Amino acid sequence: MKRHAEEHQEHPSKRPLSAPTQHNSVFSTSHLPASPNLSADSPSPPRRKELKTYKGCSQLKDFEMVDKLGEGTFGEVHKAKRKGELLALKRILMHNENEGIPITALREIKILRRLRHENIVPLIDIAVNPGSRTSRSRASVYMVFPYMDHDLSGLLNNPKVRLSVPQIKLYMKQLLEGTIYMHAQKILHRDMKAANLLISNNGTLKIADFGLARPFKPEGEDYTSKVVTRWYRPPELFLGEKKYGAAVDMWGIGCVFGEMLFGRPVLQGNSDQDQLDKIFQLCGSPTEENMPGWSSLPGLEEKGVVYQVNKSYQRKLKEDFEPYGTLAADLMDKLLVLDPKKRLTAFAASDHDYLWVEPLPAEIGGLPVYESSHEYDRQRKHEAQQERHASHHHSTNNNNANNGHHHHGGHGHSHLPSRAGGGGGGGGSGAHFRAGGGGYGDHERAPREKPRSHAPSGSNTGSNAGSTTTYRPIPLPPKPATAVPPAVPSSAATSSANPPTAGRRP
Repeated sequence: MKRHAEEHQEHPSKRPLSAPTQHNSVFSTSHLPASPNLSADSPSPPRRKELKTYKGCSQLKDFEMVDKLGEGTFGEVHKAKRKGELLALKRILMHNENEGIPITALREIKILRRLRHENIVPLIDIAVNPGSRTSRSRASVYMVFPYMDHDLSGLLNNPKVRLSVPQIKLYMKQLLEGTIYMHAQKILHRDMKAANLLISNNGTLKIADFGLARPFKPEGEDYTSKVVTRWYRPPELFLGEKKYGAAVDMWGIGCVFGEMLFGRPVLQGNSDQDQLDKIFQLCGSPTEENMPGWSSLPGLEEKGVVYQVNKSYQRKLKEDFEPYGTLAADLMDKLLVLDPKKRLTAFAASDHDYLWVEPLPAEIGGLPVYESSHEYDRQRKHEAQQERHASHHHSTNNNNANNGHHHHGGHGHSHLPSRAGGGGGGGGSGAHFRAGGGGYGDHERAPREKPRSHAPSGSNTGSNAGSTTTYRPIPLPPKPATAVPPAVPSSAATSSANPPTAGRRP
């Protein structure tokens, strides 16, 4: 039987919460270092005094850097070891050390200390490199997280990985459980996407990258609409809505769910206008019935640019997702709703029939073990392939030129846009982005690998903004398998008779 009291916010895992006094206070100065003044004119105090500034923090020298996981405008992420334990270190970029740690980083740290849940990445420690006045090396501060084998974006871009239905359900179930807890704590993530979902080889999923997260009030307050990476951003934010709540995260979760089914992002706009048009092609043109108040939102004429809204699109989302099953299509249909007030909550989505019928969600520990797959890893391989191709292309051109021939050609690839709050305006720039660091918190994202051949062609980003080309995933990618591939190393197979872990229904 379904649990009807949706407003009841007790987390299903019944994981005990730490005392509020441990989470609601700002980091004390004994744990969060204020950046020392590294002016060249300053006298060099004894080393002992320098270290006192960082009381309560680990020293960077205690970590062995293994590899870079990502980089962006807001810092770098490194894979590291400490006493045999694999960790991820995210460097906090301080543009002006005299001003200390940026307020955005302080907010992220405060939120991460407040959130304690098995499906939210924990902040383990703060590590510092004090720097040296004698060698004029800058001080640096790192946030320490557990290392996770994959992010969902990296897995979906790995041609060796094909998610099964039980696997998709397991990931969705954990994503929703973490979101239930997060929203119950009155925190908005505001950048929900596949690259920010970290996954271990045993199948555990953790929501990460809280760089744009903030507390919110249910009664609604004005917040910036320049948040969420473009492909996962809900329509109301494109139109300039400033009073919003948990529904903005639920749109992103719907996009992630569709991405797991499709094997690639569902809505890939190459500009804000194009993204909004693709949303309306799939979800229907906005009206006062399906999106009350849309025509009076300020984004329609923001910065003098009027969004051209095609008013003839019919909603066909359910029709397009029907090949993946009636219940999967129904869940998508209730997540990608234009009216944020009618979008499913995380609690309601976790109780949807899709997650409670055969095949049931896989068990933790019962999934295949894959090679490490992060968005940044795939990007580095892609760039290496491009360099090899460019070298071969250059060599071919030289040979053709010597022979009196000319060669024309090229290959395109999709660009994952930056999230709007990470330095750019609305994410509409066509600038080239450096590789992001998966879900550990870098705000700048890179071109994704070329979509796999089985991915739908209807969402091609090559269409022009405002194009009337019909959005339709033809040819459809193959349906996810209904059985979980055998785990490696072998573990207990998922039994169809066993209920999913931490289930809500009896």
